Amino acid sequence: MAKRDVWVRIGDKLVRGDTVVGVTVSDPPYHHETFKIMLKVTGHRDLLWLDSGVYDGQGAGREQVDALVDAFVDTLARGAGMPSGALIRFGSDEDAPSWVMSPLG
Repeated sequence: MAKRDVWVRIGDKLVRGDTVVGVTVSDPPYHHETFKIMLKVTGHRDLLWLDSGVYDGQGAGREQVDALVDAFVDTLARGAGMPSGALIRFGSDEDAPSWVMSPLG
């Protein structure tokens, strides 16, 4: 898989997929805050984070965000398998946040 052709939009940053070395989920200190998806990226000292849009007070919120993290890994792998490469971004629809993949070229 040629991950060099996969780019990931994380907030205002655009990083290569092969530089993402870790993904985790924050534990919000208060129930009215959303879970954050935290990514460790080579070349960035601090974690880069995305707001999942999923609130802690929703009961199954943690499972929903864990599924988003799993989907990120799957989307990254699918993008790496595309001959033209891909751009991956987090599409935060109010009803169903998800990863959006667009082919390059």
